[in-house]
Amino acid sequence: LYSHLKSWKLARKSYRLIENRGFTLTELLVTTIIGGLLISGLMGLVIELLTTDAREIARTETQQEMQMALDYISRDMREAVYIYDGACLDGQDVDGKTEGASDKCAGLFKNIITNEIPDSSPILAFWRLDDYPETACPDGGEDVNCIAARSHTLVVYLLAKNTTGSPWKGKARLLRYEYKKFNSDGSKIVEYIDPTAANSEGVSGGFLSWPKDADSPPTLAINSQNAVTLVDFVDSRGIDDPDLKKALGDQSIKVECPEDYVVTPTTAKLPGEKGEVRNFYACIKVPGDIAVGSDEAFGAESGTFNQKAVIFLRGNASGKPGIKTSNEGFMPAIQTEVLNRSNRDKVPGQ
Repeated sequence: LYSHLKSWKLARKSYRLIENRGFTLTELLVTTIIGGLLISGLMGLVIELLTTDAREIARTETQQEMQMALDYISRDMREAVYIYDGACLDGQDVDGKTEGASDKCAGLFKNIITNEIPDSSPILAFWRLDDYPETACPDGGEDVNCIAARSHTLVVYLLAKNTTGSPWKGKARLLRYEYKKFNSDGSKIVEYIDPTAANSEGVSGGFLSWPKDADSPPTLAINSQNAVTLVDFVDSRGIDDPDLKKALGDQSIKVECPEDYVVTPTTAKLPGEKGEVRNFYACIKVPGDIAVGSDEAFGAESGTFNQKAVIFLRGNASGKPGIKTSNEGFMPAIQTEVLNRSNRDKVPGQ
């Protein structure tokens, strides 16, 4: 009996010891801290992975958008009948490449006003042929051009810096403007001046000197109502921007064109940016009218002249999810080459 009683007391004592065992406050605090650190590390890793994924998606989307915009511009320019080079647009000679641009060219950019689109600059301009609206030539119409049913349209591409408060989220956007003969309803635009039409004195300098020879040279007022935004998220920084140079290892972006080409525009400035802005520009093969030694280079005798262009476009994903700085959104420039399909100055059978 004594031995059984002793065993019962020992078992009861052990049960009480087990029943009273628990975690101390220090153990709970240490466990909580370790668990929090593990969870924080895992959450940080997840956030970093999500941010990296969002950044790569933003950069990929931006590059795709730039490619689509460049494809659109190249298709547009293939239908051009005349492409202005930078020297002609500014009305200034370029040593060794153009001769007489200051006399023969009107300097088209002088006739363009973009006050209603702040911080913008015209970059590229060319003429193309567009079909007449169906309502423009009822029953043949009185216009002699109704026979061909095509009219010349001036196309201007501009680069506009996106300002604070703008609905556009990128650093800059690309716009397209048309100076054409007809309104959308088929009615003629009174101010339109055909580049191939002679003035009251019978003078017509054609595309090269338009609108210098017109009786009343038009002023092309470009605003947000008559210019369509083609693409957003174009880089707006100048080639001497300190942050951009830092991202490139203290090197500037080089702008070089082939020997017979002129950079267009010759200078590209946006307010507030340091140096030339070369995120959208082109190299245009100089027309024979102002090219140095053009008779041999451009086939003037055979009449087989076509204009060639190399177009460059650089995007910046800054403003999209996952992109914190402009350098994170910096994209390599993409380019394409264009040969216009115009019949201008062609000799049949050659």
